[in-house]
Amino acid sequence: MLMIFLAIMGLLGVGVILVVIGTLLRNRWGINIDPVRCPRCNLQLPKIRTPKNTRQALWGGSTCGACGTEVDKWGRELSRPLR
Repeated sequence: MLMIFLAIMGLLGVGVILVVIGTLLRNRWGINIDPVRCPRCNLQLPKIRTPKNTRQALWGGSTCGACGTEVDKWGRELSRPLR
């Protein structure tokens, strides 16, 4: 029972480390609590968002309502897929 507890605590510890490092490096594992603006039209995106795709649902991000630019949770424009 002690080994299971220690394994669970180890996994939680790794998760906390991933979130802290992700926040410092601004990668997908981090947490952004600052307001996000569209890099193209400078419109502030809503804090309560509705994900438009699976990537936005899992990793955060939004789509600008004015110009349609897709941004990550840090406000960086994501490249558009080739058609």
